[in-house]
Amino acid sequence: MPLQSLRSRLTLGVLAVLAVVLVVGGWYVAREANRAERQGLDDRLRRTAELSDDYAQQAIDDQSDDEEDEQLDRVLRATGSSLRVTYAGAELFRAGVPLPGLGSTPLGYTTRLVGGRRLRVFTEPVKDRLPQERARQQATTDLRPVERRQARLRRTLVAIGAAMLLVAGLGTWLAADLVLRPLRRLRGHARQVEHEADLDRRVPTSGPREIRSLAGSFNAMLERLGRSAHDRTLALEATRRFAADAGHELRTPLTSVQAALSTIERHPTMDPSTRAMIVEDALSEQRRLVDLLDGLQALARGDANAVDHDEVDLTDVVARVVRSAEERHPGVRLELDLPEAEVVVHGWEPGLRSVAGNLVENAIRHGRPGGRVAITLSAGDRRTGPVLTVDDDGPGVPEEDREGVFVPFTRLAGTDCPGSGLGLAIVAQQAGHHGAAVRVEDAPLGGARFVVAFRPSPVAVAPA
Repeated sequence: MPLQSLRSRLTLGVLAVLAVVLVVGGWYVAREANRAERQGLDDRLRRTAELSDDYAQQAIDDQSDDEEDEQLDRVLRATGSSLRVTYAGAELFRAGVPLPGLGSTPLGYTTRLVGGRRLRVFTEPVKDRLPQERARQQATTDLRPVERRQARLRRTLVAIGAAMLLVAGLGTWLAADLVLRPLRRLRGHARQVEHEADLDRRVPTSGPREIRSLAGSFNAMLERLGRSAHDRTLALEATRRFAADAGHELRTPLTSVQAALSTIERHPTMDPSTRAMIVEDALSEQRRLVDLLDGLQALARGDANAVDHDEVDLTDVVARVVRSAEERHPGVRLELDLPEAEVVVHGWEPGLRSVAGNLVENAIRHGRPGGRVAITLSAGDRRTGPVLTVDDDGPGVPEEDREGVFVPFTRLAGTDCPGSGLGLAIVAQQAGHHGAAVRVEDAPLGGARFVVAFRPSPVAVAPA
């Protein structure tokens, strides 16, 4: 329907308001014009009566002057009026335009309908004669000329109002087309986004302030939808990755545990020492299974979810990680070198704790039994951000394998240390989310040095 368009509704609304204004204004103009003209007519009747007072007295005294009567008659006819003098109801004198007889009328102004004609009458007593006021004079005029002028004025106002409405409607229609043009362009861009399903497209923020505000809100909505779609894609990819990795990596420990339990079930009378060895192997596989599940869960959570950053004191995070490692590994010598001042980075505290914790745990596992692990944190400056280094005294990482150690489930040849193979993968993942670079070098202690270099400027959102 035509009125469903904003352009039509805007035009109709403007016309409705303008019509009300024109009706009220026209009614007021017509009323004031009618009042002014009737006031002028009443003033003319009063002046006619005042100027004709001498003629009325002569008529009462029966002292008529034909020449003066003719002059008065011409003046009254020129104004469309008549003058009538009565005494005790009997007519003594009449001049001017012939009008129907009125009979007796009250003093002052009256309007009478006589013979289908509306007459305006002003009646007053003849002055200085007959104190009983039995002699009166009536100044009368026909209202039809006034009514015809009023009718013409009303028709003129209606015609002018109709013309103004027509012009205003056409002008509003054209102006609405001009005003709504940016909105149509915005609608066109929105349709392109809908048809192409391209959430990276942005609509131009140009035009009037309201259109710019609407375009900005639309772009913000597209940005949120894009983030939601990206997060959903990451969650689906993380789920598929978790399922694939879990199916591949959990098969071996589950098979080992099943084999150990089956052996115990089939040989209930086996030697206790052999039973204890089988149970220990099963418990070792069960612990590996738990480590694998924890690592897979951490990787999947880090790829799937997005959280907000906050100001985090990296010094406090590293100190707490080292204290926890000392409690779990009392035989390892942990050397900690931290700056006196706080080292604040913009990031996600659990993710940063995961980076430091996995590096320290990796160094303890791959270092010599009862060996040394050195953890150093430097604050950096405006050109270089904070740097975290973890050194161990183990066999180190060959140069050709230094990139591959961050791939999930990667183990170096000849390595038999326990672990899930996911710790360094989690370190690389969280370092990337925090805009940090992680690399492997040779450590002064003889083993491997893992270096995490943070950027000096804050980074945006980091996944959990």
